[in-house]
Amino acid sequence: MKQASFEKEIFIKSDAKTVINLIADYSNHHKIHPLIIKVERAKDEPQGVRRYFITDSLQWGPFKFKTTYQADIISVTGDTVHTEAYPSLKTSVTNITKITPKDNGVVLHETITLSTPDIFFGYVLKQAETSHEEMLKRIKNFVETK
Repeated sequence: MKQASFEKEIFIKSDAKTVINLIADYSNHHKIHPLIIKVERAKDEPQGVRRYFITDSLQWGPFKFKTTYQADIISVTGDTVHTEAYPSLKTSVTNITKITPKDNGVVLHETITLSTPDIFFGYVLKQAETSHEEMLKRIKNFVETK
């Protein structure tokens, strides 16, 4: 197993509550996350956790495939969202998103930590970095053009 962390950040002309509400409600994530094509809320959730089943559309070389996995919203505060996802193949992704007011908006800062088997590490890391960079741009656009 290999583990890595990376960070992404973007400035958004909005208030913290609007951005937190979007991030902490996966029902709109198919509109903002480039890999997500379907989101379903779990029927049974552990107390204090919002659980979803996410379907991603992925490509590895010439192979296109879909994968469905569990994603949990562990905690939400006025400035932070903590999520954990278990995409597949013994992979886990933890995301701590922090919102900080700045000038006439907020800075959205993500810290992503992933763990995956060595054989998939390069692929998973690249997919996570690329998709989260695009997701932040889409969050900005989604919020600022509403």
